[in-house]
Amino acid sequence: MAPLTITRRDVGPVVVLALAGRLKFDEDGDLLLREQVAAAVASGDHNILLDLQGVHQMDSGGVGTLVAVYLHVAKRGGKLKLMAPSERVRRVLHMTHLEEAFEIFETEADALRTFDGGSALGARPGSDPAQPARS
Repeated sequence: MAPLTITRRDVGPVVVLALAGRLKFDEDGDLLLREQVAAAVASGDHNILLDLQGVHQMDSGGVGTLVAVYLHVAKRGGKLKLMAPSERVRRVLHMTHLEEAFEIFETEADALRTFDGGSALGARPGSDPAQPARS
């Protein structure tokens, strides 16, 4: 099975980190994720979306890493959210009751709309016809 790889994309004010492989303790993937999130926050990026659809295995160490990076971001005034967890990852999040702790989205578009700054795709407050403009 493949170790964890992480691919970064910037979508407006949101950093999307796409994870693929195993998120397990002591396989360097946990350390890699912590380093990537810490580097993003240190460079001023405070909106982070973790794309988990490529994670096919996660142990308790991986859960601990998710909690640690969430707390790292939150303590610095940012937001970290999860997207598209695989069925296995979703089961682990459910068993650990972390489904309620994390904001989890099925699609990138849905997740991006929830970060500060609108959709992160160029929308400005009041530009959404469903939202009234503020005066």
